Amino acid sequence: MRILMINDHIHFSGGGDAVLRLERKAYENTGYEVFTFSQSSHFEKFASSNDFICRESKTHLIQKIGKFIAAPCVYSNLKRVLQKVKPHLVRVHLVSKYPASIYPALEGYTVIQTLHGPNLFCATSWGNLKIDSSDCELGIGLKCWRRGCTSFVNASLYSWLDYRLQNQIKKVVKLFHCPSKQIEQKANSLGYGPTVHIPLGIDQEFMDVDAACHQGPPTLLYVGALVREKGLSILPDALQLIKQHIKNVKLILCGRGVLEDRLRKEFEARDLSEHVEFMGFVPHDGVIGHFKNAHVFLLPSIWAEQFGLVGPEALACGVPCVASHVGGIPEWLHDGKWGYLVPPRDPVLLAERIISLLKNRGLRLEFGAAGRKFVKKNHDPEVYQQRWLDLAQYFGADS
Repeated sequence: MRILMINDHIHFSGGGDAVLRLERKAYENTGYEVFTFSQSSHFEKFASSNDFICRESKTHLIQKIGKFIAAPCVYSNLKRVLQKVKPHLVRVHLVSKYPASIYPALEGYTVIQTLHGPNLFCATSWGNLKIDSSDCELGIGLKCWRRGCTSFVNASLYSWLDYRLQNQIKKVVKLFHCPSKQIEQKANSLGYGPTVHIPLGIDQEFMDVDAACHQGPPTLLYVGALVREKGLSILPDALQLIKQHIKNVKLILCGRGVLEDRLRKEFEARDLSEHVEFMGFVPHDGVIGHFKNAHVFLLPSIWAEQFGLVGPEALACGVPCVASHVGGIPEWLHDGKWGYLVPPRDPVLLAERIISLLKNRGLRLEFGAAGRKFVKKNHDPEVYQQRWLDLAQYFGADS
């Protein structure tokens, strides 16, 4: 069987890429021929001969035109790849850069798409960015501008794109994979279907690692993009409150993004710089060491995380989590069982929950063991891979 996997990029940048690699490994180990199609403005040194990369412009304006109007180069390159590979199954992951050119090229093929986020039906591409973080019914329109979620221009552009593509996407995609129940409910309410709910699996290396021992200096850990959607703006205030009770607390931030300079200034203004360490981007296999040394993992998102894979990865390493009660997070973080759920944008309650864990090693060990057991039962990589092998066989056989 030949399978073509389509994603915005080939390099690793987050949880979505981790599950793509996990799925790809399952296909390759079974003997399937696996190919990828992505876009990049530079040379990708880790790409193989089975990885087709369409060169894109580095100019932001041209990328915008390509997204909302058309990118002829992307369309023609993908058509050539499809004709060359002749895939039995096309596995679409994240397609946020050039949807107007990719979906039309896929007509006539058997396509299964993973919904890594609400980018198909949200003008912010993130979802749940209302001022009060209240739940959003999603769906694209000028309401996105009236509510203050995005600009008038952006809302108009996304409305036009949605008008052009919605019916075509529903026609092209034979099955929508929803990693969380909440994204499945949103998809179904907007007419995207049929759907299948398969919780994401995590890499085996996280399952095999020794659990965190919770010794040493009290350490908080965040892993992810340094962007406002992740709720990081409240961390300076929260850390200031925590320091009043835990004098030697340390916050490790693994990731990069547009908020880094602002966060550095905010921590410095509160005389917290010596308590914070910016690690920059950390490769997937390098994150494990940080998990093993962490006492509490933080995920204070203000957008509706469709899953938040990094949370189960932390739990697998025996680290309790404190995270926002949004999106799919409550599906893997059960409040008071192996961590705590807090309202988004609430630095006071976030700090209180963290302090209670930092002051009680026994509770951290108890939560860590419970979370580790939950992840091994519900996010086992072999189970996840087998689900995709079954789906590939079912849908690909007809092709």
